[in-house]
Amino acid sequence: TPALHEEAALALGATRWEMVRIAVLPFGRSGVISASMLGLGRALGETMAVVMVLSVGNSFSWDILQAGKHSTIAANIALQFPESTGINTSALIATGLALFAITMVVNSIARWIVSRRAEFSGAN
Repeated sequence: TPALHEEAALALGATRWEMVRIAVLPFGRSGVISASMLGLGRALGETMAVVMVLSVGNSFSWDILQAGKHSTIAANIALQFPESTGINTSALIATGLALFAITMVVNSIARWIVSRRAEFSGAN
């Protein structure tokens, strides 16, 4: 943020917290929101780290505390695609399309929030 905005808020009698809330946060809000949404989009697409850390199993389980039975969409595609044939290949391609759609929706929401907040932030 411009230092003049911070100094002006303090000169007008604002406390440090009021200065942060009034002068600093409006400038950084869109950046914080876009960074968190970008991180969320990155986490949705993470594949190999999940495969190596969780030792993904081929079976499905609703019990999230059961060891060796966890999988993400991307890890499922990475592990099962080499030996899939026929309808299984089509199912894996459909799950990849679903992952793409989810990531696109998250990024579109982030862009919408950032563009909506950019006009109020004072940063161009």
